[in-house]
Amino acid sequence: MARAVAGSDPVPDGEHGFTAKVMFGSEQACTGALVDQDWVLTAKNCFSDGTGPVVRGAPGKPTYALIGRTDLTGTAGQERAVVAVAPHPDRNLALARLSEPVTDITPVGLADTAPADSETLTVAGYGRTATEWVPDRLHAAAFTVQDVATTTVGLVGASAGATICKGDAGGPVFRDAEGAPALVAVSNTSWQKGCLGETETRDGATATRVEDLAAWIGEQTADVQIFGVLSDGRLTYSVIDSSTGDLRADRQSTASLGFTPKAMATLNEDTILITDTDGKMYRVDVTGTDPLTFTTTWVMNGWTPYDRLAYDGYGSLYGILEGTDELRRRTLTTEKPSSAEHIGRATSMGTGFSLTSITSPGAGRILGNADGRLLSYTIHGNGAEAWSRDDLASTGWSGPTHLLSPGGGHYYARSSTGRLDRYRDANPFDGSGSDIQSFPNDPVSSSGWDQALLSARPWTGLMSVYGVNAEGRLSYTALDPVTGAKVVSTVSAQTLGFTPKALATLNSDTLLVTSTTGSLYRVDITGTQPLTFTRTAERLGGGWSHDLLVYDGYGSLFGRAGGTWLRYTVTKAKPADPATDLIDRTEIVSSGFDVPTLTATGEGRLLATYTDGKLIAYTAVGANDWSRADLATSGWADATSLFSPGGGLYYRRDANGVVTGYVDTSPFNGSGTDITPYTPTGTTSSGWDPILSAQPHNSWPDNTRRF
Repeated sequence: MARAVAGSDPVPDGEHGFTAKVMFGSEQACTGALVDQDWVLTAKNCFSDGTGPVVRGAPGKPTYALIGRTDLTGTAGQERAVVAVAPHPDRNLALARLSEPVTDITPVGLADTAPADSETLTVAGYGRTATEWVPDRLHAAAFTVQDVATTTVGLVGASAGATICKGDAGGPVFRDAEGAPALVAVSNTSWQKGCLGETETRDGATATRVEDLAAWIGEQTADVQIFGVLSDGRLTYSVIDSSTGDLRADRQSTASLGFTPKAMATLNEDTILITDTDGKMYRVDVTGTDPLTFTTTWVMNGWTPYDRLAYDGYGSLYGILEGTDELRRRTLTTEKPSSAEHIGRATSMGTGFSLTSITSPGAGRILGNADGRLLSYTIHGNGAEAWSRDDLASTGWSGPTHLLSPGGGHYYARSSTGRLDRYRDANPFDGSGSDIQSFPNDPVSSSGWDQALLSARPWTGLMSVYGVNAEGRLSYTALDPVTGAKVVSTVSAQTLGFTPKALATLNSDTLLVTSTTGSLYRVDITGTQPLTFTRTAERLGGGWSHDLLVYDGYGSLFGRAGGTWLRYTVTKAKPADPATDLIDRTEIVSSGFDVPTLTATGEGRLLATYTDGKLIAYTAVGANDWSRADLATSGWADATSLFSPGGGLYYRRDANGVVTGYVDTSPFNGSGTDITPYTPTGTTSSGWDPILSAQPHNSWPDNTRRF
């Protein structure tokens, strides 16, 4: 009898926990192996939809991975969405990026020696058996190496009937190395002799070798990408592991840009904006990183004054003008701008930004150095009064000629000698530099960084949206703020235990929820895939009759109770006692604030709709001190919920549960003429919860992604 990787010997619970079942769409499944807390290694053809080659980027169909779930009918292990795929150029291999790291399962390490003839290896998989089309348990069996080629290894069952079947592709092939598994290969092809439904009489299988791919896997799983331009116009590409500072790749292009570069900003992994000394802006599309190749496309003119650029990954491009040190902000409306219409008009933030170098460490954030100081700027809106500054360090930063940050509190500083140092800010949004850790004895490189320009690819954050339905079940949706793609969508099995009325998201794992009986609860998110949570056993307080609740990310919680508009100061990331953690109750409007929907769009900034169709922007200053701007006089009457992370991104839910997204290129200019709807993939479907809340951009911890 054939045994699909194990047959009658299913894997006991808890063994080979690094093994994953990968589901591409609803009908195609493979096996994989967790090789990093963020990545699963599997076969490249697992992601093929038959329409073309597998390419780097988001998978062509919704894809999920179950890691460490030996028994598929149980709940052990972790479930994650696959948000991106990195295929190997020459082998049937691909790395699948997980939506969240898996921190409670040890990844399998790579073997350090090649497979040998007649060696016995273990193969694991979730594929078909001799008697089951779709087994509900992981199987494993011993196989003997028949032959070893440059990129593959031939295998045959070590016992009668052992074979590899459909669904086992991508499964780990490993040896025992002093008591620990060591990954040698992943399953590739098989004659499938003895598998259910097969009549083939030939035996054996092949697996794709991986033990010699440590450098490739290391480069793909490293999370900091830095592009640069040498003085002769050639492009450079470097990859750094943020956790260790190790340089995983360092390459230069053969071709040059063909113009004299002046400033640059990296938009994403394959798109860079570079200006020249004649004021032209070009889009540089990276077509390959090994070797480093690219194409250039002229986008627009008029960039002569700009000599410093930075992009925050959330749609805002910042530039400083030479001579006047004026800071300007523009809004990008596409991932690959091709004309001036894709780069919004410039809005001045004022002058005096005499910074040696700038980078963006997050949404609406700029980091720069001047006169030895390290300065952090928060851009709240448009105009000279719409920003604030924190001095993170008063001395010690005169040496860096370039500052770089992908986000997540990781900073890099290049000196005039070509040294690249690294720093870690435990909380990059707290306005303090006391928690910045330096590594003076462990730089990325002590020399060799001689580029004229440098720019880090920003870690674009997934926008987290929490919801709650009438049953008290929570929902979690992760949206790409640039494309609008719905990356993750989950619903909790458990309920809150009370009837919810209003919801505000404080940060990535903390919600405040009011009940219909006037109680306030704190809900702590313990996982999003599946969605799990705990809530305070007792209510935080009573008297919370608020039917609308929003948090601006800057310490202010706003609510509407009846017709009263209220503000509270939040003093802790996880409030436990309203008397000390939700203080300074202030009535902004004492009566008549009868808005059906409300969301926060920035510090002290709110957006609301009215039943007559108006869209109104409010600015809260203090008690009975506020202002409003009518952004639209009609068209918003059907809104049942509004949510916004900030940055000019607005989302409206209608009575049918359909959500539509909008981009406001200048969110605080008091005008709605620059608000344009767009159709984000996956967000215009019905079924969205009636109560919705987005995590503010400014909250920490955030959930930046690194691919």
